[in-house]
Amino acid sequence: MRFVIRRLLLFSAALFGISIVVFAALRVLPGDVASVMAGLNSPPERVAALRSQLGLDRPLIAQYADWIGALLHGDFGTSILTGRSISAQVGERASVTFPLIVLGLLIAMGLGIPLGCEATLARSRAARGMFHMVAIIGGAVPALWGGLLLILLFSRGTGLIGVFPSQGFPQAGGPISVRR
Repeated sequence: MRFVIRRLLLFSAALFGISIVVFAALRVLPGDVASVMAGLNSPPERVAALRSQLGLDRPLIAQYADWIGALLHGDFGTSILTGRSISAQVGERASVTFPLIVLGLLIAMGLGIPLGCEATLARSRAARGMFHMVAIIGGAVPALWGGLLLILLFSRGTGLIGVFPSQGFPQAGGPISVRR
């Protein structure tokens, strides 16, 4: 139990340190968020009003406390580009992202566990070496590059096997239509 408490304290300290580094990095970046949001030729009064509205005229400690409080409540702010809640935009994308994550994990476990067991139980030294080599190559290939190669292999338009659409994610009926 002591080990768990110690790890939780270290984890909390690491999160606190990371949050300070991220907050400081956001404040050190060149440019002013209020100036960008107001526009290039905005009068200084408008920029000052926007800075006050965003809380950028407050002390850094107060800004940090507000930022952490909003993060803990799931409020990631408003997008400068769209003017919409970032939490809402992330939620919209989650309906596509989560099924892809789950499918990827199922495929990885469905292949990895049996192959790992086979590699462990293989009597031949050559077979164990082959499994080990495949595992190292699989771990060394960047996920983006490997994903692109799999798209090229399995997509209808360009692939050798051609069982999946070559672009996009069907959105007409949401994720349920994809499962049909």
